[in-house]
Amino acid sequence: MLLEQLVEKAAQPPEYDWDSYYSWLHGQLAGRETTDYNYWLCKKCLSVNVVYLPARYGKCRSCGLIHLPDDLRKEKMRRSDE
Repeated sequence: MLLEQLVEKAAQPPEYDWDSYYSWLHGQLAGRETTDYNYWLCKKCLSVNVVYLPARYGKCRSCGLIHLPDDLRKEKMRRSDE
């Protein structure tokens, strides 16, 4: 009987629209409309940071190093080509 309930639940549409929620959340965190986000590793202090795209630059939350998100897009494209 448990298997039947799981199959029925899997056939139903999702209860929440998570894509819309995260799109809204990232827009609120960035203070503007965003299309994507990406993580980057600071080369100075090795902390992981997030940048909301489109953005002109990202700033490290630990040391304040400025990072250009164009580098992120190139890295993302290189990884998808491999």
